[in-house]
Amino acid sequence: MKFADSHAHLHPPEFTNNNLNQIVAEALEANVTTIVNCASFPKDYFFVRSSSSFDEVYFTLGIQPTIAQYHRGTDWEILFADILNEEVKFKGIGEVGLDYYWVKTEKERKIQQEVFKTLIETANSLNLNLIIHCRKAEEKTLELLEMLAEVPVLLHSFEGNLEACNKAKDLGYKVTVPTNVTIRKNRKKVVQRMGLENILLETDSPYCSPSPEIKINSPKTVPIAAQTVTKVLGATLEDVANVTTNNFTKFYKI
Repeated sequence: MKFADSHAHLHPPEFTNNNLNQIVAEALEANVTTIVNCASFPKDYFFVRSSSSFDEVYFTLGIQPTIAQYHRGTDWEILFADILNEEVKFKGIGEVGLDYYWVKTEKERKIQQEVFKTLIETANSLNLNLIIHCRKAEEKTLELLEMLAEVPVLLHSFEGNLEACNKAKDLGYKVTVPTNVTIRKNRKKVVQRMGLENILLETDSPYCSPSPEIKINSPKTVPIAAQTVTKVLGATLEDVANVTTNNFTKFYKI
């Protein structure tokens, strides 16, 4: 069986050139054969791009919604087009989206929406997939995506209610299930609502640890999430591995 980590943040301070080789090796030992490394802060772009020197690692670049207000003037299309011309392992724009958990004021939320719209249009123009952050903002996020997005969409670490999950399925979107599905009831509910055919697995490393004992999460824990998904859906581990990895491969075109 082979697994894939569809969303990780393998960059400093938790991950460095000194330990990245070990992190990838440990993932391979756990049958996690492909990893998508995500940079959602510009300061991490260079490191994440360079991590794709590992055969097993691809990458995406985005902007965390909580800092969107500081990047209103960025010409994303020029920036990402230049990188796309240089890097064949550049697989999507993300994570990008809306965050209403940390961002409370209407003014800041409007700025998030403005930047998000620009990034959706950039993804359309460059034919790059979108990887979406939508914390406590599922309804507005799906509204903007339905209105504007013309490329495949992956809802990262999605916690939508039944209505939001049904909407996501109707729009043909996939969602990622992070490794803390082992200890989070709402994650399990999303698995039930979306069904195996619509999910990918992720670690969100170094976050979303599957247990309190693991302080810094890493891609090797993907099979732990898969085991929980088997229990939730009554599926076999082989089916969960095959379907989620196939979903991953199709979405990222790997």
